[in-house]
Amino acid sequence: MKPFDFLADDALVDALLMEAADLLQNLTAHQQQGRIDLLGLPLSPACLASLEARLGQGEVTATLRAAGQSVIRETAFPGLWWTRHEDEAGRVVGLLIEVTEVPDILRASKPDMEHGHRRLLAASHFSVAG
Repeated sequence: MKPFDFLADDALVDALLMEAADLLQNLTAHQQQGRIDLLGLPLSPACLASLEARLGQGEVTATLRAAGQSVIRETAFPGLWWTRHEDEAGRVVGLLIEVTEVPDILRASKPDMEHGHRRLLAASHFSVAG
């Protein structure tokens, strides 16, 4: 690290926080979701750590295991989610700040719910018409 490189990291973190604030304002005012693709940006590990620390920890964390592991974590700012996707080898393939009420990956799809309903009926010893 060159002397004063941390200043560039601080400026990048501040810029990302301002972008997140704008996206959050769009969500609350216009119900428009947004995201910041962190892997597509030239961010140092120190910059990412600083950003993650400044966003803080919220109340919700979800871990998904499907073709690798995904961790979706609410930040200290409701509506801002820190999302990390890894492939089966553990390589990070996605790192996002998602601005939404609930990340889409956590929502059950209608076909999945219908399949779950059929499995639940089969697992029980009763049947419900309809």
